[in-house]
Amino acid sequence: MPLHFDCNATTAASEPVIEAMLPWLGRPGANPSAAHEAGREAARAVRRGREAVAAMIGARSPSTVVFTSCGSESTSLAFHSAAAAKPGHPTVISTVEHSATRKCAERAGPVLEIPVDRAGALDQGAALEAIARGPALVSMILLNNETGVISELEPIGAACREHGVLFHVDAVQAPGKMTIDIERLGCDYLGLSAHKFHGPRGIGALYVREGAPVFPLLAGGPQEDGRRAGTENVPGIVGMGVAAERAAALAASGEAQAEIAARRDLLERLVLERCPGTVVHGDTARRAANTTNLGFDLEGTGLDAAAMMGLLNAQGIEVSAGSACNATQAAPSPVLLAMGTGEALAASSLRFSLAHLGTPDKSTQDEIEIGAAAVIEAYASLSLLAAD
Repeated sequence: MPLHFDCNATTAASEPVIEAMLPWLGRPGANPSAAHEAGREAARAVRRGREAVAAMIGARSPSTVVFTSCGSESTSLAFHSAAAAKPGHPTVISTVEHSATRKCAERAGPVLEIPVDRAGALDQGAALEAIARGPALVSMILLNNETGVISELEPIGAACREHGVLFHVDAVQAPGKMTIDIERLGCDYLGLSAHKFHGPRGIGALYVREGAPVFPLLAGGPQEDGRRAGTENVPGIVGMGVAAERAAALAASGEAQAEIAARRDLLERLVLERCPGTVVHGDTARRAANTTNLGFDLEGTGLDAAAMMGLLNAQGIEVSAGSACNATQAAPSPVLLAMGTGEALAASSLRFSLAHLGTPDKSTQDEIEIGAAAVIEAYASLSLLAAD
């Protein structure tokens, strides 16, 4: 079995999730819109899943949760709704957003970008100035998928409420890593994706504050209270609900967070000790416990991240160079560049993201040590090639 150190890209569905989903995969008549008993049973299962997702994010009403196919669709629905409600106005994003947010913003019209500092922290002053101009939507990532940096979004939410601006939070990476409180965030929309927290792939959700505009992306039936047409993915929703319950418990467990942070710190320490010039990107005090982004700076030139990934992959070590959604691109990470990282160092950086113990793709301390040894060996090999 490979060692999966790429859990910010995707996680394996947990056994309780799979067990809960299996009965629904072959159950006839499980259409929540149907009037017969099988349909009503499916509707009850969807309601339970909706309640669990709402509870995970602190939503007062389960009806504020709209099920989608993924985080990207959730983001698209928020941007589409805001643009339809306030056409012609710009959207505001940060320079370290996920590619889904960036592309949705570009499609919606003019974009104002808020910079971050070298630690990945948002320029709050610039954000507040942009909000005062009355954009259609402000969209910010809560927990960065590449660096693990957690953004301080409460002041953004408060300013958006003050100026009557719609606020979307990309919380796709947050479940299981931090407690999500939509009341504190003050957001109108918040996107989730189940496969990021040991749920199934192909199911996501968008929180929509009561009264916030929703203009459906899909034309069709009245499912999801007319906000998202198409027969609900009952097995996926059931699985997402179970995953949400488990993610909420993990996020609230100081012991679980400390344990995964200790394994991440061990990986960092072993690599930093043996790989001269290696740096950790982002704010090490305000980041997810499972994530580290390492830049392998070799005498100012950097090592080829793609070559290092190839060497690690040959040994069954799964890592990534930035976002999995940009994994086929050879260019340095836009997130690291936006943080002021030089191109050579950004192009030599790898993300390691771990899973909690008790989950299918967990990494024990022994496996962390094996992975670190593989990184050190790959670094040494590439250093010799660079010296020739």
